[in-house]
Amino acid sequence: MLRTRSVIGLAVCLAIALGGIFVIPGFESRAGFGVTFWTMAALELLAMVGVAYFVLNLHEE
Repeated sequence: MLRTRSVIGLAVCLAIALGGIFVIPGFESRAGFGVTFWTMAALELLAMVGVAYFVLNLHEE
């Protein structure tokens, strides 16, 4: 059986990852390329770690 908390966590991580991609142009015009790159890299890394965590905890044992 799937854990509801993990499914919700996966959806939130997906929203964070996709939202970060669409925010890049607006953020770059204000902060510059270097700041935008490292901020988005950290955001995508956070989303990736979240996805890995929630996938590993997706099924109840």
